[in-house]
Amino acid sequence: MLMVKPITKSDSSTQTDTHIVEPNIVKSYEWNEWELRRKAIKLANLRTKVTRSMQTNLSHMRRDNISQVYLPKEAGSQTKKHGASSVPKPQIYLAGLRGHMSKTPHIVQTNLTRAVDES
Repeated sequence: MLMVKPITKSDSSTQTDTHIVEPNIVKSYEWNEWELRRKAIKLANLRTKVTRSMQTNLSHMRRDNISQVYLPKEAGSQTKKHGASSVPKPQIYLAGLRGHMSKTPHIVQTNLTRAVDES
């Protein structure tokens, strides 16, 4: 008797890495010659800039007080009513500019302020 070997099939695959060497990209690299010149001039100009002020033992805790600061209050209170007030201002305006032209424009003064004792 003949023994027939069974036919075996198998799948195999290979993959080649596309980037074997890790990238070595330098972010600060400049290929433009004019940009390199600009950077060189900027660095050369920085060398001439010098800070003239100096702290001494007497001036190390001092500073210029230019801004004014209001410190927060230590005690506070909560109320249900808003405490703002809006004082009306006396106003002067021209009346009679709209409507019939038979009337001549005239000045109207309004003063809606109330006396202090009136409330």
